[in-house]
This record gives sequence, C-alpha cells and structure tokens, in this order.
Amino acid sequence: MTLDLETTELEISPKFRSFDWEKAKTFYYVAKFGSFIGAANFLNISQSALSRQVIHLEHHLGCPLFVRHSGGVKLTRKGEELFALVEITFLGFKGFTQNSHAQMAKKKKRKIRIATTHAIAAHVLSKILFSYHKNHPDLVFELITDDHLIDIVLNDVDIAIRPYDSEAQGIQQEHLFTLEKKLYASPKYLEKYGEPQTVEDLKNHHIIAPAHPEEFPYAELSWILRLGLPDGQFHAPVFTSTAAEFSIKAAKKGLGIIGSYEQMENIKNSDLKNILPEIKDKKIKDYFIYPDYLKKDKNIIELKDYLHEKLSS
Repeated sequence: MTLDLETTELEISPKFRSFDWEKAKTFYYVAKFGSFIGAANFLNISQSALSRQVIHLEHHLGCPLFVRHSGGVKLTRKGEELFALVEITFLGFKGFTQNSHAQMAKKKKRKIRIATTHAIAAHVLSKILFSYHKNHPDLVFELITDDHLIDIVLNDVDIAIRPYDSEAQGIQQEHLFTLEKKLYASPKYLEKYGEPQTVEDLKNHHIIAPAHPEEFPYAELSWILRLGLPDGQFHAPVFTSTAAEFSIKAAKKGLGIIGSYEQMENIKNSDLKNILPEIKDKKIKDYFIYPDYLKKDKNIIELKDYLHEKLSS
C-alpha cells in the first residue's frame, strides 16, 4: 500500500513518496507500548526483527522517530508527527472498510467488539450486556479483556471502555461511569477480629490485596496496602490474586479485608459489609470510547445510552 506524503507535515524528499504502511503499523505498536519488548510480544515477532523494521522506516523517512533509553523509547518531534498521521489514517481506513459492520456468516448478525479490563468485563458489564442482548438478537457482542493496553486501533475494536485518553485523535470519548474503591469484610471476619473504627486500626487487621499491581495501569491497586500506615510502609497481605473474583471469595471466607468497587456484581451479591465508609480510593472515571466514523451509528449510540443509564443509576 502506498501513500503520497507530499501534502503531509513530514519534510521528505521525492524519493520518500512511496510509504510502507506495514512498517508504519510496526512503528505505531512500538510507540503505543513505549518499548520494543512490549510491541514484539504483542506482535509475536522477535525484538530484533521489530527493531530492523523501525530502523528501515527511519532511513526511509530520513529522520529519527524514537529516542532510545534504558526504560524503552520516546517519540522524537518527527515521531510525534508521524504517530498522529498513522493513528488518524488507520482509523480512517477502518471507517472506510466499515469492518464494524461485518456480519456473521449466513445469519446476518452484526458483531460489536468491546475492549475493557477483565474486572469491568466480568463483573460490571457482562450481566448488563446479557440483558441488552435479549432485546437485540441481531447483535453479537465480543468482549476483549486486556488489563495492559486498550486501544481502538491497536486492538481492532469498535468500543473501548477505559479512562480518558488526552492524546488520542479521531475518537469520541463520553463519560460512562465512575468507580471508587471501598473497604469490605465478611460478618465472619468481623465477628472474629472486630470491626476497625479508624483507618489506623487496619494495622491490626488482615488485608487481602491484588497481586502484581504494576500490571494494571488503569487502577491504583496498592491503595489498600498503604492505608493507616506512615509513608513508605505497606501492610503484608494475607492473600493476593491477580483475579478480583478470587480475592472476593477469600474475603467471603473470612480471610481478611478487601478493597473493591460497589458496582461489581459479586460485591452486590455477597454478604460483605462496607466498613470505614468514609475511607475511599481516588475516583476512576471510565469513558465510552469509539471512533469518529461511528458517531452517527444507531447501534453504537443506543448501546452507549443504555450502558450509561444502567451504570449511572
């Protein structure tokens, strides 16, 4: 695929008029992940092969696109210009091909792909989408769960539900709901250890916490480990898990105190009690994000309005 770049802001000579969009995709992934390692893992190719493609693109354009450092890469000024061009062009291609209107074979059903975190997909959205589907049998929903990176272009999805992206172009972002973690414990635990009356009391209690919080960029999961302690000190958790459902099960069994969102179905349906109700984590605002070319799409807008109604009530 070729593109005449004479009309772009990129300062290129005539020999660069034929542009390699496959290598542009590689460049896009490296820029999004901020590292060759992350992009190579996502694309399932070697880091050296990825690096060669980017170097070839830099030679082709006649300018450096990244500044390499020990922690990954950072876009140069020309890299930022190219990234904006590539991102908006990829979105334009998706809008032109209307791949969101792909129909299931023979049944003429539209598939809508939604990307969000595992916790939101499993414990906030699933039940609502099941209910919505009953009245919209012509739609097929595919939930893409990714706790690392959720991106309209990168994940080839129609909708992303995530915090606001101040740098993205070519997309619509509308506030959908707000999450705020609170503290919960089971009656069994409270009967055995007593209910804490102040946040400082937590130092004498058992804490259940997420494992590997660094792998979840959309939430500050180590919040509960710092509660009631001096700066730089952390509670030693009695149980950890990367899956919220297992941590909640541990809390229901009386193992300890957990931090979780009241919107989660397995919190709503549990007997866990909200303790120290004045203690809350910082709010996380999640947005309904979709590309510009879908902003007049009847199915997308109706789904957005339905989710907003259910999640904001």
